[in-house]
Amino acid sequence: MRALSIFLSSLVFATALLFGQNALAVEPGPITPEEAKTVIQQKKDLVIIDVRNPNEYVAEHYPNSLNIPVNDLETRLSDVPAGRPVLVHCGIGKRSSRGYEILKAKRPDIKELYFINGAPIFN
Repeated sequence: MRALSIFLSSLVFATALLFGQNALAVEPGPITPEEAKTVIQQKKDLVIIDVRNPNEYVAEHYPNSLNIPVNDLETRLSDVPAGRPVLVHCGIGKRSSRGYEILKAKRPDIKELYFINGAPIFN
């Protein structure tokens, strides 16, 4: 099932490349690192939540992202702005998945919620 999901995501991405980047409509939920680049480029009001620990964040991060370690997320829910799309990421996807589930359960006001299922692409 996972292989099919990856294949379909790749197919959508390849199709978008053929017809122009604006043709790519990325659905909320788990997204690939490549799809995340598109979301970051297209959604100017996007809030990026980096759920890694502070020393990982300092080493490399997306500009203007918020560093809220996944273990602190439930106590810092109010730090996540309302009414804007949110992208959660970590180093490889495990903590971002957990962060996504926390936000999905505790912040139903966030209508566009994504997480990178994999290692983020910072450049």
